Amino acid sequence: MNRPTRRSVLGAGAALVAAPAARSLPTVHVPRAGRPALVGSANGLAGMRQAWASFEAGGAPLDAALEVVAPVEADPEDNSVGLGGLPNERGVVQLDAACMHGPTHNSGAVACIENILHPAAVARLVMERTPHVLLVGPGALAFARAQGFEEQDMLSPQAKEAWQQWQATRGQPGARSPAQPFEVARASALDHDTIGMIALDGGRFATAVTTSGLAWKLPGRVGDSPIIGAGSYCDDLVGAAVSTGVGEEVIRTGGCVSIVEAMRRGLPPRRASIDVLHRIRRAQGALGRQGDVAFIAVSRGGEVWGGSLLPGFEYAYTDGDGTRRIKGEVVA
Repeated sequence: MNRPTRRSVLGAGAALVAAPAARSLPTVHVPRAGRPALVGSANGLAGMRQAWASFEAGGAPLDAALEVVAPVEADPEDNSVGLGGLPNERGVVQLDAACMHGPTHNSGAVACIENILHPAAVARLVMERTPHVLLVGPGALAFARAQGFEEQDMLSPQAKEAWQQWQATRGQPGARSPAQPFEVARASALDHDTIGMIALDGGRFATAVTTSGLAWKLPGRVGDSPIIGAGSYCDDLVGAAVSTGVGEEVIRTGGCVSIVEAMRRGLPPRRASIDVLHRIRRAQGALGRQGDVAFIAVSRGGEVWGGSLLPGFEYAYTDGDGTRRIKGEVVA
């Protein structure tokens, strides 16, 4: 079945920013030992360029990962993250985010937080200023307020229009009723339902993920992004992984921690990630589920792999030689 991308639901009137075409580069990259690198979703290209100078000069990986995702959270043209994010079925934008510090496994996350422009920054303060890992809903918002974050309306005009159009079709023949499965996005260069970032430098890792989740989701739905081990995981002794796509599938397999633990057992990032994607595909087939999942994985030695179940996934890579977008491998 052909599925509309999340960008397409914004309609012909929505303004889109053209992204450069993916370059024909090898799928797997191994930077020279000790060189810093940023790896993540293709919608992080601009943020990578912005963050690179301070990171290359000796900045901390966690600082770099969070600096990359911040402009995407504030971009009203990215309909899968932050300010431009498509809302739930009631027209409310609910955001999920997490970060993780590879040397200590210290982690922070927020889920179903509303009215906050930079949920990933709130997740960091959950990590640094509380004994907890995950805060949700009104509790997450109250914490953000207490930390000085200002509230704002997160429903962009384009997202509101798209939601209104969706609402208008719900009563039409063939339209989804609340009890029917949701249409889910296919990951592509202009269509992520997450931005996931990995920063590495001299064997130090950090991750950051942030998302508005699936369009028209049930209020209170939480995807994989704020769940440490599902949507992201890193360990300085092994490597890191982040995910995008249908979060429920990633949660069911413990996606990113499964990849990192497979690398701990000696598998390279490509083999570790493909094994998990095959597991997801088998589970989907058993119950007739559909939807794309993509992973980006990096080993301690700097070997990088990105790929997905369906065509179209691309990721970005930055090191001292520049920033480029890379076509992910499609897993058969």
